[in-house]
Amino acid sequence: MYTRDLTEVILNKLSTREIIFLLGTRQTGKTTLTKLVAESSDFKRGHIFFFDFEDKEYRVMFNLKGLGVKSLKNILQIEGVNPEERSLIIFDEIQLLDDPSNLFKLLYDYFPKLNVIATGSSSLQIKHKFSDSLAGRKSVFHVEPLNFDEYLLFRGEERLLNTRKLFFQENDKAALKSIIGSQHQKFIHSFEEYLIFGGYPEVTLLNTKKDKVEKLHSIADSYIKKDIREIARIENVEAYNNLLKYISVNAGNLLNVSTIATTIGISSATVLKYLSLLKETFIIDELPPFFKNKNKEISKNKKAYYKDTGVRNLQIRNFNTLDLRPDAGILYENYVFNVLAEQHDVLINNYFYRTQSKTEIDFISEKEGGILLTEVKSGKFNKRPKALFEFDKKYHDEFRRIRKVVVNQSYYDFSGDVEYIPAYLL
Repeated sequence: MYTRDLTEVILNKLSTREIIFLLGTRQTGKTTLTKLVAESSDFKRGHIFFFDFEDKEYRVMFNLKGLGVKSLKNILQIEGVNPEERSLIIFDEIQLLDDPSNLFKLLYDYFPKLNVIATGSSSLQIKHKFSDSLAGRKSVFHVEPLNFDEYLLFRGEERLLNTRKLFFQENDKAALKSIIGSQHQKFIHSFEEYLIFGGYPEVTLLNTKKDKVEKLHSIADSYIKKDIREIARIENVEAYNNLLKYISVNAGNLLNVSTIATTIGISSATVLKYLSLLKETFIIDELPPFFKNKNKEISKNKKAYYKDTGVRNLQIRNFNTLDLRPDAGILYENYVFNVLAEQHDVLINNYFYRTQSKTEIDFISEKEGGILLTEVKSGKFNKRPKALFEFDKKYHDEFRRIRKVVVNQSYYDFSGDVEYIPAYLL
């Protein structure tokens, strides 16, 4: 099992009594991550227990009506858990329980020797089934498809991974230009494959295009069957699939609900329902607009991006190399969105920028008085984007620092007032 960036974070959390929730789409590696954490922890062999709620027997047992402290203690003992000894309990697919909130409240309040990790594939179900009784008792982590560092690790590209680490650690970026250049072609090969097939762990570990596409189809099929039909009870699966395709084609464009409804042939209310479901099951995410002047900097419409570009490409049935496809720019932009989203926290807000006068900036990241402007190009690009400087001129009095970055295919330069970064180094 390959380590993930979250591994150490979760291990550190085990020193607290908080219940740890891992949320994410099916097959992003949540279950494997829990096992990796368990193996790397200091819990003794025989004191780690795993319950998969896709197993009907476990569901029936933990779904006992009126489950209380005594009955829960009995269940744990039947399963070999001594509640008086320090142990790690892992619950998989918690959204399948009728009342998971009650179970975790009992575990936290009455069994202080037990650490708990739980995974879930649908935040929509989890939100409906969890009450506020767990406030202050839990930590929630999102398990996404592999980021590019994790992808390189899974593919055995240690030299490229170490080069990226050196880039992040080195303050004098210009001094690394020749070293980066020596690895450029290998980076491009790995990066383009990552954009085309995405970062699902099982897909990454396969070597042929045929096998990767078949696995992606299996993942998407499982998602449709289990999450859409069983959880959301959507009957018009064809319309839902058409929405997936629409977003794939229009990733990075403004989402106009009325236009989508007309194009697909469903109501605006249904479009909103489906978009919400796609977000709650971690298939897409949205980017809001940045504006200070509400009269000139519009609009209220958001943009949407896929959490995994492989799933996006599956919807349009296009796994061609980037030099053969017109949507390379969309894939680059989707990648940058996911990188910025991964860095998002309570202090960082990400936006796009568009004015009535057609000034556009792909991404704006605002943090504690500073701001990062990011323009994305899929080719080699060394021009000075006019929009970045227009924004700087307009808002230089409002922000302590305005950093300008152009993410592109291959141009590398840190000598001026704009940073040019190859996307594989972001």
